[in-house]
Amino acid sequence: MTKFAVIGHPVAHSLSPTIHRANFEAIGFDGSYEKFDVAPEDVAAFVRGKQREGYAGLNVTVPHKLAVIPLLDHVDESVSRYGACNTLKFEPDGTISGYNTDVIGFVEGLRFNGFELAGKSVFIVGCGGAGSALATACCYEKAASLVLADLDDARVAALAQKLNDLGTGTRVAALAASGAEASLDERKAAWGKSASAAELVVNATPMGLHPGEPSALPPQCFHAGQFVLDIVPTVTFPPTAAAAKAAGATATDGLDFLVGQGAKSFEIWTGLSADRAAMRAAIR
Repeated sequence: MTKFAVIGHPVAHSLSPTIHRANFEAIGFDGSYEKFDVAPEDVAAFVRGKQREGYAGLNVTVPHKLAVIPLLDHVDESVSRYGACNTLKFEPDGTISGYNTDVIGFVEGLRFNGFELAGKSVFIVGCGGAGSALATACCYEKAASLVLADLDDARVAALAQKLNDLGTGTRVAALAASGAEASLDERKAAWGKSASAAELVVNATPMGLHPGEPSALPPQCFHAGQFVLDIVPTVTFPPTAAAAKAAGATATDGLDFLVGQGAKSFEIWTGLSADRAAMRAAIR
């Protein structure tokens, strides 16, 4: 049996085992897929331990997508380009290769729902590992404009500068808070004003992973004519997507995103084609 797993902190919410097991069954693959909650300080030791135990690969979710990069012996172009790693492959020679399949899941998920990035205005809140990768993808997919927001003003400013330096033609702006002591509500109000002008709004924060959490953006910023992607992959419709849908926007959750990136991870690990329809059906 070929063993895989996903690591994160927290990770109890993860639906990755569900989609991968559905794929294994659909294609007749002898594999197992687990999930492990790994504290940030334990990531390196845990990854090495699973490598010694004979695992073939790991998926990596928040907050470890940057922390695993120093462990890589081989860095795929996707990691170099997008600045985060969500797929580890343990090679037969004892080395570790790293890939980013989040972007594939992002673009595939949008297209599955009939949305193309080229020429569109985009707003992304959350500029960690996933958000940074998706923002970079928007530039390479030729979005017309991109506005970035995050609780960390320095991080969002640095990302905007990096993306503008790519020279792809996408106009990138960082939405900074009005003062270092701005409250979350004040930040959300500023984010909402900018989000309301975008054709595509992406929540790349973890807001919504835990029951009872509010929308990452004010509900009044959403309206008909927008496409809203909340990348939070939960069984129930996440709060940012739910608020957008209630306001008349076209909204989707992170499940199509999850299927796309998970299928590509499996194909990297095994060289086999994943059954995306079976994976999607398992969580829909």
